[in-house]
Formats: sequence, C-alpha cells, structure tokens
Amino acid sequence: MAATSTSRPHQPPLLINEVHHGDCRELLRRIDKESIACSIWSPPYFVGKQYEAYLKSFGEWQELISTVIRLHFDLIKPGAFLVVNIADILCFNDPDMPRIQAEDIDRRRSSVTRDHVLEAKAKYPHYNRNELAAMLGCSEQTIDRRLNGNNIRGGKYAA
Repeated sequence: MAATSTSRPHQPPLLINEVHHGDCRELLRRIDKESIACSIWSPPYFVGKQYEAYLKSFGEWQELISTVIRLHFDLIKPGAFLVVNIADILCFNDPDMPRIQAEDIDRRRSSVTRDHVLEAKAKYPHYNRNELAAMLGCSEQTIDRRLNGNNIRGGKYAA
C-alpha cells in the first residue's frame, strides 16, 4: 500500500510501513499532509562525518535542523509527536559554536572505575555489559568505556 502525495506529483509516494533511507528534505515532500503520528529522527551532529561534510558552519547546521522541522508542520497529525535525537554534541568543528552541555541529572560523573568493572567481570564472567551495568548502577556505555578505554560518543573523536 502506498501513501499518496500531492506535493511532488513527479515523485512516487513513499510506501507506508517501510524504512526509507535518504535526505529527509526530499523524502518528506513525498508524504501526505497530516499522516504522521510520530516522527523520530537523528540528524547529522555536525561533528565532521563524511555525510555531513557539506555543512561548513554551525549556522548551516542550525538551518538544516530548522528546515526539517518546518517540513514536518503540515505532515504531522494533530497531537502527533516530533522527536529529534540530538544527544551529546559538544565536539563541533566550528569554533564559534557555543560550548554548552545539557545539565547532568545526577550532576556528577559515574563513580564506576575500570577496576570496578574488571572485578565484577572476574566475579561474574558470564555477565554481559547490560547485566554488569545493572549490578554496578551505571550505563552499559559506561561499562564499554571503562573496558575499552574509549569515550567516543556521538562522533566525538576530535578534542
């Protein structure tokens, strides 16, 4: 079954109940008005990935996000949800981008150390990361960071 669209008659409408990969600025134009109950998306974070290399400034990134939000105005049903996953994006290439971070709910870093994780793994070798995290009272990502020495979140690979 296909959704019909009048916004771009020369483009085929998007099939419903399917995952569509592409530039949402093009894909959204192929969706009926007031037909979306929940739109969940994760935009480029402007952290230097190849697929976002065309974005030259924080302002261009902001315009991209604004454009996509505006494209949703006519598409979402009354009472629908638009969910944008922006996460922890402190590592921008643009030196003029404001360096702000959402407040940490606990207002502290995890007190779980690598030694804590290694001790728990030795005691419970069959536990996976989720089970270790539940036991130690931290996130699965914290377990991974402590074990692998990484802190790459949301593409943060630059200082």
